[in-house]
Amino acid sequence: MRTSIRRGNLPRQLNSSAIRSPLVRCSARLPARCVVPTISSQIQTRTFFGLFDKKATPQVSEPVPPLLSQDDLFHPLSQSPFPALKEKADRIKSVSLCPTSFEKHHERVRPAFDCPDCGWPTHKNQERWEEGKEEHKEYCGRLREVNEDEHDIRSGRPMTEFENMPEEQPYESAISFASWDTMFYTRNFLSIDSDRSVRHVSKILTYPMTIAGVLHQNGPFTSGNGRITREGRRSMAAIHSVLHLPPGATEGTVPEKPSPPVRLFLLGARAESTLPPHLWAQLCWLFPRTNFNIYFVGPEVGLPLVGAEQRQKKDYAFSEEAGWGAPSYTLNYNQRLSLTSIRAPYEQIHDQFGPFDPYTDVFFAFSPGFGFPHQPLLEKITKGGKGQMTFDRAEEINKSEAGATAEEAANSYSPNEIEETDPNATSKDVPYAPPETLVQAQTTWRKPLQQILSTKCPFFFTAFSPLDLQRDVSALFGTNPPSASSPGSPVREFPDYVALPTGPIEPIEGVTDEFELVLTPGVNPFGSLKWEIAEWDVRVGVKTNWGTWGIRGKKYDVVNGRDRV
Repeated sequence: MRTSIRRGNLPRQLNSSAIRSPLVRCSARLPARCVVPTISSQIQTRTFFGLFDKKATPQVSEPVPPLLSQDDLFHPLSQSPFPALKEKADRIKSVSLCPTSFEKHHERVRPAFDCPDCGWPTHKNQERWEEGKEEHKEYCGRLREVNEDEHDIRSGRPMTEFENMPEEQPYESAISFASWDTMFYTRNFLSIDSDRSVRHVSKILTYPMTIAGVLHQNGPFTSGNGRITREGRRSMAAIHSVLHLPPGATEGTVPEKPSPPVRLFLLGARAESTLPPHLWAQLCWLFPRTNFNIYFVGPEVGLPLVGAEQRQKKDYAFSEEAGWGAPSYTLNYNQRLSLTSIRAPYEQIHDQFGPFDPYTDVFFAFSPGFGFPHQPLLEKITKGGKGQMTFDRAEEINKSEAGATAEEAANSYSPNEIEETDPNATSKDVPYAPPETLVQAQTTWRKPLQQILSTKCPFFFTAFSPLDLQRDVSALFGTNPPSASSPGSPVREFPDYVALPTGPIEPIEGVTDEFELVLTPGVNPFGSLKWEIAEWDVRVGVKTNWGTWGIRGKKYDVVNGRDRV
């Protein structure tokens, strides 16, 4: 069991003024006022009838009791007291399949039975649940955990873990980036005593803290532990020279001079673009001498929901002749943080961001899905009767959503649809996508990768599982993708009907041989600890930003011909 660091168990040095009595503090600071009364204070008037007046008692508002107590968080989703979770159960029943019926009896039936152990709709009926109970045990525990987490977040209890997040960090206080626990303690967060609260906080802070962990000179990724490569040390040294003081220097010894802001480009942004601005302000407190301009770029970027009149007043949408030429929104949160959301493919506005500087410009893509099949291509193949199509949601899901975030990347896939027009097709057939299916690194990400690699700026990625990380790496390197299950684990990440690439990816022109590793693929200490469950198959569970790695455009050293040996 994970041991949570609690500030209450460790001794703290208290300020003397914090333990001093209020009366002593009054007599020490204002002795004349406390000892020698003034004339006005001696004259007191009181009417006779005032003796019988009832003094008004101050009304103290009683705290609203939570809707659910902490020992009453488990409820079947279909019988949940919250309509949002009931709707979630209805969606699961309308888009998923009973795994036992589908795999053992070759029947395409919807789940109508809620597992009594996890509360999720999982099987056709109790008989099929009993038949597949052993397989269900592999993921029943995490479904139960998510069930209770979702009810807790809506229970109405005071969410103290989200309140009073620390701001300015004392200069002499170092921050430990070893784990969530050590970061919470050294960053002076309020004590978080339960694993459930840690999961809640990690879900919303995983994006800014992943960036901070990668960029900070005291972060968890160093050349000593093998995560930063030889080429990566050059890139990170350039960034650290802007983000931090020189070694041995202090704020008093370094002359003040204006420096350009650090620009962070978050490509394919979706969930990260909807975070409250004060969460992104954590970067300002972790890097107190740096100004940040953060750009959220992508076709699915979240923009404020305002009316047409407000859009005109706030210059919400720009014309083709001015601004970015796409719907956008800029928020200057404070003097050191600016957030800009641009709803457009990155390749269309790349030139507007130039020129680029490897010292101040860094790119990030959270769960880009390089190794996942290209969705529009799969739709065309399926209509020809050869491949895979999103089950019952083909017209509802935007195909560009695949791989944008952990939860939505999982929800972009579902069981294969049988073409009813094929006379040889039966309900027992399970079609698979053809082996020549292209992946997103070859299609939607090809042009952005080529453009970013040419800037020589570092480009960091995340993945939602070990296999997702291996798929993305193999897609860029052109090597064999991983198998469907983790080594030594009987649990498959995705069911058999999810057609993933099985052969090496063909080299991508301008990408495959034009980059070098900055950060080796591996675990991200600041990945979300909360499971995200796919509605189309509850057996599929991922964690946002589980792993991370990074690259940059290859640099070629110019060698004088006379110096060659």
